[in-house]
Amino acid sequence: MKIKSIKPRNPHAVAAKQRNAGAHGAYQAGRRQRRTEKQALRAWVIDEYRKEE
Repeated sequence: MKIKSIKPRNPHAVAAKQRNAGAHGAYQAGRRQRRTEKQALRAWVIDEYRKEE
């Protein structure tokens, strides 16, 4: 009887998961600012649209 060996784990994936790899703070700050501006613009457009009615 032979037992199949399991596929070895990816050592890079384990290291990345343990240190919470991902985008850095500077990227997130810019993204957050663009999102805030987009939301403000959308709110302004909706407000202007409602004033016309």
